[in-house]
Amino acid sequence: MSRAEVVDESIRAAAADWFARQQSAAMSAAEIEALEAWLQQDARHRLAFSQCQQLSLMSELLSGDEELNRELPEIRKAVRRRNRWRWFGAVAATVLVAIAAMVLKQYQAIDYYQTGIGEQQVVHLEDGSTLMLNTDSRVGVRYRGKRRALWLERGEAFFMVAKNPARPFVVNVRGSEVRALGTAFNVALKGADVQVAVTQGVVDVQAEHADGARQQLVKMLPGEGVRYRAASPGDNSGVIPVDLEKVTAWQTQRIYFDNERLEDAIAEYNRYTTRKMVLVGDALADARISGVFNTGDADALAFALEQSFGARINKNDQRVLILPARD
Repeated sequence: MSRAEVVDESIRAAAADWFARQQSAAMSAAEIEALEAWLQQDARHRLAFSQCQQLSLMSELLSGDEELNRELPEIRKAVRRRNRWRWFGAVAATVLVAIAAMVLKQYQAIDYYQTGIGEQQVVHLEDGSTLMLNTDSRVGVRYRGKRRALWLERGEAFFMVAKNPARPFVVNVRGSEVRALGTAFNVALKGADVQVAVTQGVVDVQAEHADGARQQLVKMLPGEGVRYRAASPGDNSGVIPVDLEKVTAWQTQRIYFDNERLEDAIAEYNRYTTRKMVLVGDALADARISGVFNTGDADALAFALEQSFGARINKNDQRVLILPARD
């Protein structure tokens, strides 16, 4: 008997109710303690609660999917309502399982492409578009009906889009959407920030408003970009000019610094290598660096720091320590 089979309908219903109450953000301290006690009471409780969480995540991921919405109109209505979490508590356990199975089936239809640290990958998509992944990146691709949907889950990617007005090309980035028809653009997730830069065509960025409706943040032309916090895309830089040579340098395995703080430059460089550079102390953190370096060639960057700042270098096969000059 599998673990899923020993979770009966009453446990699933209780888990759905607890999950709905948790997501309502109206739980009292006593209820929070009661939920924790219920989870610790039985491994089946924790499994059922985890299944509710996974269902929620997958429903959000596929909430705009036309095929799924046709088969499960309840999900479409629930996702669009601000009080959608109440729906989880009201659903019968057997219906919850059926919906989970359907959503899981759709979720598994997504093709994922990913790279490790220091790796890059070029993917030719079925519509003639091209996807290029930078170091330590992951992108999901799902083409269905009139929508070409992609998800940048981590890292950075460059998209060269085959023009098809009948099938919008949409890159989902933590709740926001980067939309294009026939164009080329770069999207990067760096910490809590999203950065978008356009090299060809027209691109607009949309995000979900408080009422659930999509709202356009910016519309950009070649040489333009935008920066915003993934959690609050409404607070963004607006359309700003970008240096396309700097944005696309990674595609030729180079990294471009233009008067960057040394601490920030080293953090960016470390994205490309498992042999990390470590800035020791704060003396050089605010020093400024410019130049073009090959990714993965820490020795060349270390030499440049020696020559420019008198930095002392202590290195081995695992890491490169950068120390300030002796007084």
